[in-house]
Amino acid sequence: MIPLQALEYQNVLEILVNLASFSLSKEVILNLKPYDKKLVIERENARTASAMTVERLYGMCPMFGMSDIRLALQQAERDQILSIPDLLDIARFNRGIAQIQKFFKDAQCEKEALLDLINGLESFLPLAESIERCFNGAYEVLDSASPKLKDIRRHLRLTQIKLQDTAASFIQKHASSLSEPISMVRNDRVVVLAKNSEKNTFKGMIHGESASGQSAYVEPPVLVELNNKIADLLIQQDEEIKRICFELSQKIKPLGESMAAHLETASVLDALFAKARYGNQTQGTVAILSQNLFMKAARHPLIDPKDVVANTYRLDQKQHVLLITGPNTGGKTVSLKIIGLFCLMSYSGIPVLCDEARIPLFNQIFVDIGDDQSIAHSLSTFSAHLSKLTLVTDKADAHSLVLLDELGGGTDPIEGECLAMAVLNDLRKVDAWTVATTHYARLKEYGLQHDDIIVASMAFDMESIAPTYRFIEGLPGQSYAFEIAKRFGLKSSVIDEAIEYKAQAKTQQAILTEKLQAAIEENRKIQENLIEKENELVMSLAQIKGKEDELEKSRLDRLKAVEDEAQDYLNLVQEEAETILSDMRASKTAPIHENINRKKEIDNLVKEKVEESVLDKVKIGQWVKITITNQVGQVVAARKQMATVSVNGVKLEVPLSKLAFAQTPIPVKNVHITSERLTSVPLEYNVIGLTVEEALGEIDHYLDDCVRARMPFARLIHGHGTGALRSAIHTMLKSHHFVESYRLGQQSEGGVGATVVYFKGPKNESQR
Repeated sequence: MIPLQALEYQNVLEILVNLASFSLSKEVILNLKPYDKKLVIERENARTASAMTVERLYGMCPMFGMSDIRLALQQAERDQILSIPDLLDIARFNRGIAQIQKFFKDAQCEKEALLDLINGLESFLPLAESIERCFNGAYEVLDSASPKLKDIRRHLRLTQIKLQDTAASFIQKHASSLSEPISMVRNDRVVVLAKNSEKNTFKGMIHGESASGQSAYVEPPVLVELNNKIADLLIQQDEEIKRICFELSQKIKPLGESMAAHLETASVLDALFAKARYGNQTQGTVAILSQNLFMKAARHPLIDPKDVVANTYRLDQKQHVLLITGPNTGGKTVSLKIIGLFCLMSYSGIPVLCDEARIPLFNQIFVDIGDDQSIAHSLSTFSAHLSKLTLVTDKADAHSLVLLDELGGGTDPIEGECLAMAVLNDLRKVDAWTVATTHYARLKEYGLQHDDIIVASMAFDMESIAPTYRFIEGLPGQSYAFEIAKRFGLKSSVIDEAIEYKAQAKTQQAILTEKLQAAIEENRKIQENLIEKENELVMSLAQIKGKEDELEKSRLDRLKAVEDEAQDYLNLVQEEAETILSDMRASKTAPIHENINRKKEIDNLVKEKVEESVLDKVKIGQWVKITITNQVGQVVAARKQMATVSVNGVKLEVPLSKLAFAQTPIPVKNVHITSERLTSVPLEYNVIGLTVEEALGEIDHYLDDCVRARMPFARLIHGHGTGALRSAIHTMLKSHHFVESYRLGQQSEGGVGATVVYFKGPKNESQR
């Protein structure tokens, strides 16, 4: 007995249908029924879990080109000629299968449970190519469909041109006998519009008259043969197209059974990914079959996510009866439906809206929810309940789930209470898993007296006089009828009198039970408040820890930046020192004492920088300076406040306090030009008005400054004059050690009155 309608199972399927891609997969979903075999259920849930992983990482499985081609495949099997749209649908289908195969090949994640479906797919791409070679997307037959068709169409085009030319010539010759100087198509033949009085003068075929009766549609003899030829060519074209379609249909015939199987697989995959998207969108989970029932933070799928309240439900071998009490509209029936609906969804491989779900495999689910009063069957509300209770007590066993809403309701309260307890006793005897809701006070007391029954309630907010829809295990609830009545404006005198009657009817045990319930409820609120405070404290500690981690990361980043800056600076200084040495070797004009002073300045800079960079920690492979001996080496080991430094192959144990930052050694080059910290060097130099000798001396110093400043190019302004200064400068540039090339200036650069010089080294974009 599967109560799909009572538990709103079909409503969930309607949600899934909207996530499917094509008609056949929608049909699969709408026909989906819960499975009853354990292995099948586990297989379907495993497939859904894999699909959720793939969908989360790579999106939905592509279903482009998927359509229901079953009828077309059956027609091909019966040797029928498929239509062009059917043929193109089959081509698109095979392209779609190829896309599905590629999608899963590219999806590098866990998909083991889907492999039996994926590996069974096969795309017949040669067939798709054959079809696509014959037709385009507008269902037009292409000339490439066959050589014969191409030839027929060529003759058809030539004949149509000849017919148009012949008709035009005839119209020109017989214009006076025609109503209008145009040709027309009548009965698929080209005709002329002749005056009614002249229609018989042409001795042609008459195809009727105009609506006014003033003109006749005449096919002159000169056009008859050409019209006949065109008609014959059109027949040949249609026959050739039919032949092409039949030939392609015959190619499909032996593959039809396989394609039908692949179509079924594609629809199953699409339905699976509809489940997967639903699970990911709702933050659901795939249930696990278990000996016990546990639904953590369960949420009803048909309630707006903004309004739904998550609750946790459990049943096990020792406590397999759940009795839910509480006010009307408090969520008792929703809890009942969640438990039953999630069982059905899990048996169908549909994700349930839980953080965690473990569900037993029940062979039957019995449901008595709602008012089934029927005039046609002469059933009152109570009679309808009794008919279901009869079925339940006759058929339920230890493998059944029984869901009973308002057990014992619809009749005299005392008799209803007694009947409800008797029904529960009967279900407990056969160990049936039972969830029931009630308002009866004696039934609450009954539940508290038995260890195999979990008594629970739906919470009620006394301040707002409204239900909270929160499920509380272990605490029986009240109906809060008087409070709700007060909220709806019932007179206070009536409510007070009702309270007095209730007090008189209470047993001593009921009074004590209510006091106990009140105490438990108060304790629960205190506990919830403590938990809330504890969560706030944990969050605060986490935030503090996060800020500490950020500060430590920031400190390390700054330290790394300082170390990098120091290394870069030392590298620059080292390069400058090498440049000085190179200049000292190469220079013939600069005084030696200037170079010596410059080298001392650089040595002092290196010393200052190294002494400033005393280390508090080191890394393996780092270059350091031992400050007490002024030796430079590489760190090969480090521990706490000591480091092992290799100096020319000799390993020394040195405290970190005696180490300073050292630049990584740079191989000495023969000539290396780098920037000295010069004042700004201009991009152009004007020597107009100087003698050749004076100009060459000035230019020589200017070029040296440019090289030291690492300038990529410079402009020498020498003017037009006689050209002697320009020639002397060009002769000098040809032999200059650091000049890569030079050229006369462009119009915007001074023309032949200027020379642009490019220096050796990295070339900039302007030179390229």
